Amino acid sequence: MAALVTALDSNVPAPVNFVLMKGLLSAARKKLPYFNGTLPGTLEKSKGSASVKWRRIENLTAATTALAEVNGTAVAFLGRSAVNPTITDLTVAMAKYGNAILTTEEVDLYNVNSKTAQLMETLGANAGESLNILMRDVFDAGATQLRYAGGVADDSTIVAAVTANDIKYAVNLLNRNSAMTFTSFGYGSTNIGTSPIRSSYYGITHPDVEEDIRDISGFIPVEQYGGYTATEPFEYGTVGGVRFCSTEIAPLTTGAAGTSSNLLRSTANNNSDVYKTFIYGREAIGSVGLGNMHATTSSEMYNPMKPPAVELIVHQPGTSGIFDMYNEMGSIAWKTFFAAKVLNPNWLVEVHTGASAL
Repeated sequence: MAALVTALDSNVPAPVNFVLMKGLLSAARKKLPYFNGTLPGTLEKSKGSASVKWRRIENLTAATTALAEVNGTAVAFLGRSAVNPTITDLTVAMAKYGNAILTTEEVDLYNVNSKTAQLMETLGANAGESLNILMRDVFDAGATQLRYAGGVADDSTIVAAVTANDIKYAVNLLNRNSAMTFTSFGYGSTNIGTSPIRSSYYGITHPDVEEDIRDISGFIPVEQYGGYTATEPFEYGTVGGVRFCSTEIAPLTTGAAGTSSNLLRSTANNNSDVYKTFIYGREAIGSVGLGNMHATTSSEMYNPMKPPAVELIVHQPGTSGIFDMYNEMGSIAWKTFFAAKVLNPNWLVEVHTGASAL
């Protein structure tokens, strides 16, 4: 049976014999950046398909042979030849996701302020986090270009935090693969304390890795360039041609690395934890909603309350017919259709590292 949120239990207790302080305590507001810079798309409703297709026309081979002068008998196309372009189709199936809360009429009857509206806000935050976790997993599953801290072979041999060389490796790989940066050069301003920055890719780290990146030589904090160029929410700085933001939901595997003499964070045995950082270029990853586009930038839980392409559904008590004979039960839910895919794995690098024990 489904769980009920009632006013008579510990879920949303009625404030009888209590002094009710205005408002509620804030829940954790996690940073949600995994839609940042993704290529948006929309699948139209009622079109008879649940699959999404992206199409890419690949570059033609460079034409380096000179065209000879036309002579002799005239023939079709004057003897010239043509090439067929290579077309790459990428498909992914659309899937439906959602979450719901069942309530009783006493939730609002016994409480001074409407708790239904606050529960809707909580569900909106849950939708945003759920979608970001789904998108994070698409990054992780679709990454084929991996870098292990210091150039070691795998997770089990990692004994170092992220370094400048790890970022250089990723950026060099993206540059060699002709990846497109998200931001252009920033040449600074006349304001004191500003710094010029280079054209950059995006990077997403865990807050533990953020502290190591801040210590890399050449790191420029966002406060030194944010005044003259647009920045993304939660962006904390740039180094090596990557502008970084961090999130608490970044992939973390406990105890998967080698031992590090207590220099790296560890939560299992004596082995260090492994963190995954994504560095990627424009149009590396795409996302699609049904009838509406998903977000293309970072967000924070509860701000905004409802992510795009998410439907919030409220049924008040008395709307369920014979299943609610006394008009006692209601429900609040969110629902969305979601599909995403790494469109060009050559424009995405996943960097596995430890994080310094602070």
